[in-house]
Amino acid sequence: MFTNQDIPASRRKLGWYEVQGQIYSNKYHALKNCPPDQWPHWNFHDDAYSKESWSQEPIEDLYELYRQRAMQLRLQYQNVLLYYSGGIDSHVILNVFVENNIPLDGIIVSGSFSLDEDLSQGCNQEQMLVAKPYIEHLVKQGKLKCPIHYLDTVKFHKNFKDENWVYACGQALTPQVYSYNFFWQDPWIQQYLSKGTTCFIRGVDKPRVILQDNKWYVSFLDAYIMSGTPTGMLNKHQDWDIQEYFYWTPDFTKIVNKQAHMMIDWFENNLSHDECQLLTTKDATFNRGNYNKYADSLIYGRYVNQKPGDDKPYFSLGKPFSSNVWHKDFWFFKSKDVLDKEYKIWAAGLKLISNEIPSERFNKPTILEKTDLEKFLTKYQLGKEFLDCNHAMFGTIGIWSKFHLIKEAKFKVDQ
Repeated sequence: MFTNQDIPASRRKLGWYEVQGQIYSNKYHALKNCPPDQWPHWNFHDDAYSKESWSQEPIEDLYELYRQRAMQLRLQYQNVLLYYSGGIDSHVILNVFVENNIPLDGIIVSGSFSLDEDLSQGCNQEQMLVAKPYIEHLVKQGKLKCPIHYLDTVKFHKNFKDENWVYACGQALTPQVYSYNFFWQDPWIQQYLSKGTTCFIRGVDKPRVILQDNKWYVSFLDAYIMSGTPTGMLNKHQDWDIQEYFYWTPDFTKIVNKQAHMMIDWFENNLSHDECQLLTTKDATFNRGNYNKYADSLIYGRYVNQKPGDDKPYFSLGKPFSSNVWHKDFWFFKSKDVLDKEYKIWAAGLKLISNEIPSERFNKPTILEKTDLEKFLTKYQLGKEFLDCNHAMFGTIGIWSKFHLIKEAKFKVDQ
């Protein structure tokens, strides 16, 4: 467990938890040590974002801010690598680098590529249907000249040692997320780490604007941070294996400010107060899919042929029914007979969390989610080990960072 000064500065860039004066990099450690009548405070750079002039929209064009952020990373590191999934967040980042002639040193597309064809197609749809064709398109046009690495993650699933693996993850406890902790061991990645300072860019994330008491706020929800939380020797060497969130960063707070103002301006001119109250709520009724139909088109409009509120006109993976069961993990469950040891350790980790953290800390599934879980268990012939940790299957309740006031709400639609 890493606490306080043991947490490297580069790891703190991804946020941290505070419990009675103690700082934790891992949410489950924080919850385990938190009094039952309190919640940890998730500090996503409260100080840096509090210094941002939220009441004033940055005068720069949004895409100029994206360019500046890309150049900032290019100048800060000797090696700049991008994790490209084919999802819209990383897609925009790739285009920002390409269109502004800012060189990347490499692109990583991760997936379960060494599986047989049937399993691979089911787990690698976004990579094969979006990422790979688009990369090939850019290469053919001569716009992309850096090395491309299709990182096979299957081998990293052999790293399950005991049930304490859960304390090496971030918000999500999926086999795929746990494997993130070991990507640095890949020989292709090692060649960059040995050459100098290296950052790995991830597309985190769209801003959450919230309408509350007729005021607009922006905040950061830890549930959006799905990356694994490195521990052990990897955490000690975070000076050379550094994850950089492109949009959410204390080093360039203007991006979220500009995005938030653009979204709020459109909402106030096109939606009613009640519609925005429902769309942007911080409560459990929040529908992330509907929210993103607006956010994607408003803050990524140059790269998305989509009107605000419309369905996505491009392929996108649907959101999983559980934060701890992802599409990319289906092969793991289907192969549980071959990966018997690893599968049992994974299930034991969820049971450990269920025993050590009160059930009140976990999300309560809807009837539909319960039904989807039952279908999932039946389809993959999974048994009692899941029922013993039922509430942990749906992840912990999200924790908000500090709320930053933007402005008083004023709707033209309601006038």
